[in-house]
Amino acid sequence: MSARIPCLILAGVFYQTWWVALAFVVLSVPLPWMAVLIANDRAPRKAEHVHKLGQGLEQGDLRGRELESGDHPIVEG
Repeated sequence: MSARIPCLILAGVFYQTWWVALAFVVLSVPLPWMAVLIANDRAPRKAEHVHKLGQGLEQGDLRGRELESGDHPIVEG
């Protein structure tokens, strides 16, 4: 991204030679897109094991997670 502004400045410097100025302008257009592609290029993540509720847990492990039974007061505003 930091190369885009110097390309535009160089295009202004070489305005008398139109094809050099045009080359700098054309070069500065895809630079942000290429910077995003390079920044996002990485190896894929490892497959992570997702723990689903109830799989691999003993019955005692779920004891603190149960809903309370009984009547609950309803508060209406």
